[in-house]
Amino acid sequence: MPPESPPPAVGPTRPARSAQPVRRDGPPSPPGGERVRRRRRFAIALLLYAVLTVVAFTLVVRFIQRVAPLYDYNIQNVWLQYSLLCAIFVAFAVGVDWAVGHLPPRVRMQRENRLRLALLGGLTLAAIVARYQSRFPPDPELGLDKGIVYLVVGVLGAYAGVLAATWRAYGLVEVIAPPSADIVRLVEEAHAHVVPAHRLWDHAKRGIDAAASLAILIVSLPISIPLTMALWWQDPGPLLVAKVAVRQAGRSFRQLKLRTMVKDAEAATGPVPAAPTDARVTRLGGLLRRTHIDELPQMINIAIGQMSLVGPRPERTVFVARHLTNVPGYAERHRVPPGLAGLAQVYGDYYSTPREKLRYDRLYIRKRGPGLDVHLFLTAVALAFFGVRPGARHRRRERQRLRQQERRYGRAYEALRGERVGERD
Repeated sequence: MPPESPPPAVGPTRPARSAQPVRRDGPPSPPGGERVRRRRRFAIALLLYAVLTVVAFTLVVRFIQRVAPLYDYNIQNVWLQYSLLCAIFVAFAVGVDWAVGHLPPRVRMQRENRLRLALLGGLTLAAIVARYQSRFPPDPELGLDKGIVYLVVGVLGAYAGVLAATWRAYGLVEVIAPPSADIVRLVEEAHAHVVPAHRLWDHAKRGIDAAASLAILIVSLPISIPLTMALWWQDPGPLLVAKVAVRQAGRSFRQLKLRTMVKDAEAATGPVPAAPTDARVTRLGGLLRRTHIDELPQMINIAIGQMSLVGPRPERTVFVARHLTNVPGYAERHRVPPGLAGLAQVYGDYYSTPREKLRYDRLYIRKRGPGLDVHLFLTAVALAFFGVRPGARHRRRERQRLRQQERRYGRAYEALRGERVGERD
């Protein structure tokens, strides 16, 4: 009589363990091998930083003691004095990057970490020089403490040095997924019938744009420098990104922005709109995108006449080429220069479809004037910094808008790419 089989188990059962060992691709790595290598590299970086600190302190003391007597301990020309100091810091940062790059391959650091080490060494040297100079009386011409002045000059010099090294390695402007010459030419030919706007306000607005953009650039310098330094530290590489967009009369230009994503963010995907929660966006970059501070470099585009403070938001050339075929009358939005703030930006949202944006842009072109431009610009500033949106007086309505944003992103993605989110070519 055959033995009785055991009763079936009640509830979830665990799968039986295989007696065969799990096969892995490639030779098995030693336990903790990667962790040991990371600790070794970190220890080498700390050692290099300590050596750089000692060398910097020694150089500062000997430099001041040997060179200062040649100028009777005082360089009469203040600008020459600080220019020489800045040049020393630039050379120091570039030299650190070069020296670390020529270490043996076993201890060589990644390019991004080399640049970070160069900046850290420059900042340390600036702190040492500032501490030494703080013992002397304030500068009579500037009326400021010498320690503070030397610290600022040293930080700017070290930052300029790592930017020079960054320019050699990556460039300072990353052009994202540039269109082909044929697409640029086809877009320009499609706008041959478009007549640029020539009201009196359009001519007066050009002078206002140039003056206002230059003033904003100068006033924002104390904020822009530490901001770009923090962005650069997160992911050393180009400071700016340039999107090839369409301006008045269908001509293409490079729309500048602060780089808030990792390098080569669209290398694998091509031109795509950023998702509400995009893994390519850095931590600080997400904050800058929400407050639109990343668009501050577009003041350069406005100053040279490629954009305006208020107008239809610029669209990328590759997307315009598709919209000209799918959306009738789309070229009409390029009768006026593109703007930093627009009607669609204020009363629509980032994921408005091309047809919806075109309706807003046509309305703006018909109603444009000093009053409307001032209203749109101030409203866009309030929306960027305080989150105040016209018509969103109730929190319930704003929550509904946020819930709809994900669906609108899918529709915008499909309109721009010709496919749904998640599909591959």
